[in-house]
Amino acid sequence: MKLPHKIMLLLAILAISCDKINPVPGPGPSPEPDPQKKEYKEDIPESFKDEADDPSADPSGVFDYSVLAKSGHPRLLMDTQDFGELKEKMSGDNRLENMTLYKIHKLILDNAAVIVSDPDPIKYQLDASGKRLLAQSRIALKRLSTMAYAYRLTGKEEYLAKASYDLETVCGFSDWHPSHYLDVAEMTLGVAIAYDWLYYKLDNDLRAKVRNRLLEYAIKTSYTHSFHETYNNWNQVCNGGIIAAAVATYEKNKAESVKAIELGIDSNKKVMASIYSPDGNYGEGYSYWEYGTSYEIVLLSILEQAFGDMAGLEKTPGFMSTAEYMLYMDGAAKIDFSYADGGSNKESCKLPMWWFASKKNDPGLLMTEGRLLESNLYPKSTSDESRLLPLVPAFVGKFKPENLSSAVPAKKMWYGNGLVPVAMVHTSWSFKEDDCYVGVKGGSPSSSHSHMDGGSFVFDAKGKRWAQDYTRPTYATMEVELGKVGGNFWSFAQKSMRWDIVKMNNLAHNTLCFRNTDGSVSKLHVTDQVVSGKAVFTEIYDKDDNNLGVCMDLSSLYTDQAASVTRTILMKNLSSLEIIDKVEAKPGMDAKMEWRMLTPATSVTVATDGITLAQGGKSLILSASSSAAINYQKWAVERPADWTAGSTWDSGLSGNIVGWSATIPAGQSVTFTTTLK
Repeated sequence: MKLPHKIMLLLAILAISCDKINPVPGPGPSPEPDPQKKEYKEDIPESFKDEADDPSADPSGVFDYSVLAKSGHPRLLMDTQDFGELKEKMSGDNRLENMTLYKIHKLILDNAAVIVSDPDPIKYQLDASGKRLLAQSRIALKRLSTMAYAYRLTGKEEYLAKASYDLETVCGFSDWHPSHYLDVAEMTLGVAIAYDWLYYKLDNDLRAKVRNRLLEYAIKTSYTHSFHETYNNWNQVCNGGIIAAAVATYEKNKAESVKAIELGIDSNKKVMASIYSPDGNYGEGYSYWEYGTSYEIVLLSILEQAFGDMAGLEKTPGFMSTAEYMLYMDGAAKIDFSYADGGSNKESCKLPMWWFASKKNDPGLLMTEGRLLESNLYPKSTSDESRLLPLVPAFVGKFKPENLSSAVPAKKMWYGNGLVPVAMVHTSWSFKEDDCYVGVKGGSPSSSHSHMDGGSFVFDAKGKRWAQDYTRPTYATMEVELGKVGGNFWSFAQKSMRWDIVKMNNLAHNTLCFRNTDGSVSKLHVTDQVVSGKAVFTEIYDKDDNNLGVCMDLSSLYTDQAASVTRTILMKNLSSLEIIDKVEAKPGMDAKMEWRMLTPATSVTVATDGITLAQGGKSLILSASSSAAINYQKWAVERPADWTAGSTWDSGLSGNIVGWSATIPAGQSVTFTTTLK
C-alpha cells in the first residue's frame, strides 16, 4: 500500500466556530476572532489529490448545506481546531487540569496500542444464526475509530497504516449486510469517522474507494429501509451511522447526502418522541438505552458540529431528562436494573452521560462513570463498548468533568410514565450497606424487547441483590433452537414459543402468576400474562422519604385469571420493602394466585412464618399476611434449573424462586402484604 509522503504542505482552514457546551438556535453570524486563541491548521501532504466536488447547487432543506463544502475535514464531531485544542489539553502540565479527560485519552491510546498489533483481518463472517454481521461491524468500528483518534493525537504512522489496511478490507466486502441493517450502520460509522478524520492522509485511490462504498453500501441502501419506521433503538443506530456518512461525503454527492440527512431527521424526530416522552425512561431497558442513546448523541453531535444546531431533536419531551433515569438504573449493589432484554446484572459504562453532563453542566450525572473510571473498569480494547470511546472527548467539549464523586442526586426517587413505566428508589446513594434500592417496572409484554415482567421489581440491601432479574438469553442461540421446532423468537404473539423460554415468561420474574384452573403443577402450569395488557402506574408516593414507591394496576395482564389485580411497592423507612397485592377473583371462578420472587441467595431456610435468605454473611427475611382467612399455602422454594430437562434453549437458570400461593374464592377480593426486611 502506498503511504503518504512526509513532506507536508500547510493549508489554513477556518475552524467552524461552534458553542460545544450549550445548544444554540441556529448557525447565526460568525463571532469576531479571539486574538488570544491559538488557531490550528490542517497538514495536507504534497501528494494529496482530491476528486472534483459535485458541481450542482446546494440543495435546500433543514440546514444551510453550503457550510459543509466550505468546512473541509475533519467535520464529524470535531474539527481541526477541536483536535488541536484537545491535543494541547492532553500535553504536559495541561493534563493536570484535565485529569478525568486525560484518563479517557490514555485509555484510548492504550487500546490503540493493542489494536494496532492485532494481525487478524476483519472478516465477512455471520453469527451462528446466519443473521448478523454485527460482531464484525463492531470490530471494524472499534478499530477504525480508535486508530483515527490515535493518529490525530499522536501522528504515529502505524495507526494510519492500520486504519488504511482495515478500510481496504471492509471496502473490499461485497456489501455490509443490509438484510440486518444494524450491521451496515455500525460499519458505516467506523468507516465514515476514519474517512473524515484521516481525509488528507489516506491514499488517494483508497479515499475514493471508501467514499464510493459509503455511498453505495450505506447512503443509497438506507432510503427505503424499514428502520425509518421502527420505533426503537434501530432508528437511532441506523440514522446515526447513515447521517455520519452523508455529512462526511457531502461535497462529492450533494443530493444523495441531503436526501439521507433530511429523511433521517424526519424519522428520528417521530421516533424520539415515542422513545423518551414524556419523562425520559427508555422502554427497552438498560443496555439498549446505552446502545440507542449513544447513537442518538452521535447523531446530535454531528449535526451540531456541522450546522450549529440539532434540528430541535434535543427538545424532544423527556430527552434531556433521560440521563437522570439512567443514573437511577444502577442499584445499590452496583448491579443494573435489568428489566426486559436490557441488562447484564452489572453496572457498565454509559458513554452518553458525558454529553448530558456537558450540556446540563452537571458533573453529578457522571457519578457512576467516575467510579468505573477510577476502578479501572472502563472499556478495554477487548470490549465492544470501547468502539465509541474515542468519541467521548467530542461529547465532553469544553466541559471540565472533575470531582465526579462529590455530587449526589438530591432526590431518593425517580419515576417515569410512558410506554414502559418505571420507578427507582435509592435510599442513601452511598452504594454501601446503608443504601437500599428498589426498581419497579410496568409496561406490556408486547413492547420491543419486553418480557412478561409487568409488575416486577428488583431489591438491594446490605450491599447485596436479593430480588433479581435474569439477564437475557443469547439471541442467536434462541433463534436457532426455537427455529428447529418451528418457533420464532421474535414473535410476540400470545401463543408464541418466545414465552416458553423461562427467562421470558412470568414464571421466573418477581411478579404474580396464576395456576391453570385444573390445578396442574407441571412446569407450564402458570398462565402467561396477556400480551396485549399493560401494567400502569395509578399512584406515585414520593412526598415522604419513609414511604416511597408506586401503585400499579395489573388487571389487563391477567384478564383471563382475575377480575382485578393491583400491586403497590413501597420502600418503608429507608430500610425495608413492602409489596401489597390486592386481587379480586372473577364471579364463579377461584383465582389460584402465586407470589414469586427470583433470588440469588445461597441459603434459603423455610419456616412456618416466612423464609430467611442468606448470602455473603447477610440475611433477609420474607414474611406475609392477608386480609382474609383463606386457603393460603405459605412458602415454597423452586429451582428453575430443575425445569430445563429436555429443553434446548433454557440455560443459565441459577438461583431459587421463593414465595407463596393462595386461592381467592370466586367473587371475593383479598389484600396480601409481603415484607422483605
